[in-house]
Amino acid sequence: MAAITFPKLLDAASSAERLQWKRWIIDSHSDQFLPEMAKKTEELESQDPITSGRPVLNPRAQPDDLIVIASQKGRHCVLVDQPFPCRVVLFDWTGEGFEADSNPHGWQLLSAATECKGHLMEVAYQRLAKPPAGHYVGFIDDDVMLRSSDIITMLAIARIYNLSALQPAVSHTSSLSREYGWLRQRPGHTLHRVPIVEIMAPLIRADLLELAIPFAAGIRSGYGLDRFALPLCAAHIRDWRFAAIDLFALSHVRSFSSLNKRFSNGLLSKEEELLVRLRLVKTMGMPVDEALYTMLEQRTDANN
Repeated sequence: MAAITFPKLLDAASSAERLQWKRWIIDSHSDQFLPEMAKKTEELESQDPITSGRPVLNPRAQPDDLIVIASQKGRHCVLVDQPFPCRVVLFDWTGEGFEADSNPHGWQLLSAATECKGHLMEVAYQRLAKPPAGHYVGFIDDDVMLRSSDIITMLAIARIYNLSALQPAVSHTSSLSREYGWLRQRPGHTLHRVPIVEIMAPLIRADLLELAIPFAAGIRSGYGLDRFALPLCAAHIRDWRFAAIDLFALSHVRSFSSLNKRFSNGLLSKEEELLVRLRLVKTMGMPVDEALYTMLEQRTDANN
């Protein structure tokens, strides 16, 4: 894999802010940093409410938005109840091509063998034309059930409320609801602020994605991109406005399978996450365990 140039992050931030992010990223366990990040977003909410929007011209999905729908040879769970008014790419993650009659909507097709969501996102970002500034990129897992109208509605909401990243809220029975309680759907609400968007079905503004995606290079699972890279990059651009959309709930039709999987780079998902965390801390100019960092980077280099 060619040498990666990581953007410098929080270089203009105060020492206290940089140390706080270092604590969240590398110096604490999830039962510490997740509640602390959630508390911080509550503070941000008092200063810059997520529900404070503004009227915009023709709020909708725009032609240059990009939605990437993961599929197994064309099999996915997006229910098309109205046409997408934006770019849609159907991504076959097997690399074996599409089954007959898998593309009745005439979407752009891309087939490439990828191991998990992070790998798919990296390949899609490398191979597809990038949306212009101010537009959004969505990545929908093949086992996430949403309607096309849900995704279109989210793109309109993103513009009205000036969101840098968003996702559908999750049902109270979802395993994500147990791990990330703040993602639970809140009946009677349009949206609520969250510290993290999970990578099953995120919509990410193009400038934020461009800043964050290098930190996932060589990472198959995507672990670390959602918990650490996206929030830190959003803090860097002073636009940590992440929301869960409450008008509908994400349904996940298959149980998780990547947590204990060892990928082709020889790493487990949590080891991949650790590499992302180390990359982020280094780009803030702070010391890390260099021997560990070099070992993990070499594992990704050897398999790309």
